[in-house]
This record gives sequence, structure tokens and C-alpha cells, in this order.
Amino acid sequence: MKFILSILLTVFSTYRNGVYESVGEVEMQCSQIEANMVLDSIMSDLQNNPEHMFAWAFYGTGEQTDSRKQGFVIHYDTVRYFPEREILAIDLSLISPRGKTNQMHVEPILSDNRMHNGELPKEHSGTGYASNRTIFFGVDNFSNMIKHLDATVTLVPSGSSDPYEVGTQRISVVTHCKFGWFFNLFISRKMYRNTVEWRIEQFLQNLRCTAEHQPLQPISVDLE
Repeated sequence: MKFILSILLTVFSTYRNGVYESVGEVEMQCSQIEANMVLDSIMSDLQNNPEHMFAWAFYGTGEQTDSRKQGFVIHYDTVRYFPEREILAIDLSLISPRGKTNQMHVEPILSDNRMHNGELPKEHSGTGYASNRTIFFGVDNFSNMIKHLDATVTLVPSGSSDPYEVGTQRISVVTHCKFGWFFNLFISRKMYRNTVEWRIEQFLQNLRCTAEHQPLQPISVDLE
């Protein structure tokens, strides 16, 4: 069975001054409340159980049957969120394709303009959904390989005054990635596209499927 989803889903990348920038956008046919509930789930998982995101938001971006898509595996040991500083404290294990494990501690910034005092609204009252919503995640010195990584997720709701009305909601993702100087010598634009771009596309499709109450579907990937 083939499900007909929304039309717009685009991702493209550029490279400038040692930084790869990727921009993706997706349209969703759902209500403003449903779109915000998807972002609520992202914030909740990032603060409490990041690995759960691989069951939905990051579905299809981890283990792949094609050996060319195999990459690093991340296991989250502990995750703590400090709302007053808008940071996460994460202890994790980074496992390479060859099985080597590196223990790491990172403290990324995590912010959401819908949160107040570190908490999301307790219930969906039907108010405050007509404004743009932005989630920001950023970390420096993630590893020797990645010196800087950030992602901004922005929800642009439909112009409807009724937050329960189904309409066209748009979510965009903008990421910036700067590799360490040694790794940057070997990472070509082609390699970046084959490693990163399709995962952003899969992430956006997962958000759309979740908001539209459709089954999650792996995208078709044509590696160059």
C-alpha cells in the first residue's frame, strides 16, 4: 500500500569556510497542535531519553542493511537537563564501525522558545500555537572528528486562527557542521552528502509521518 503524503520535502547543502550547512524543509498536513506535539516529543526525548528518538524521529538513520551506510553508533549512558542554563549534560559511548569505543562527556545547548522555566505547557489549551516555534541544539568539541555541530528546527504554522484545523504546517531544519582539521582533509562534499543529507531527509519525513499519523517509511537512498 502506498500512502500519499504532503508534497514538499527538500534538502540541500553548501560548504563555506570549513563549515557544511544543510537546509531542509517539509510540509505537513495536520493541525497546529499536532505539529507542536511532534516538537514536544523531541524536547521530551532529548531531555529524558535520547535513544527513544531512534524509534521515531531518527527512524531509519541508524543501522542500515547497506554496508556503505554503516557509521558510528551512539549509546547514551546518562542524560541530565539543566533548564536554568539551557544545557544538557550527556555521558555517552561512541562506537566506531570497527568496534572501538570512546567514552565522552558533552554539554550541548538546548533551547525552545515555547518552554518557560525549562518546562513545556502542561496541557494543550489551544492558545499560543499561531507563532513560529524554534528549537536549537548546539555543541562544540563533540569529538576529535567533529569540532562544532548545531541544528535549528523551526515550525512555521498555518495562518489559521483555529489550532485544531488541519492545514499546511512547515518545519525547516538548518544544520552546521565543522570537522576537525585532520578529518576535514578527507571529507569531500560527496562523502558529506552520502553521510548527512539523506539522514536529514529521513528525519524530516519521520516528523511528517508522525504528525500526519502515517506509518514511518524509510526513504529511498541513492548513494553516489
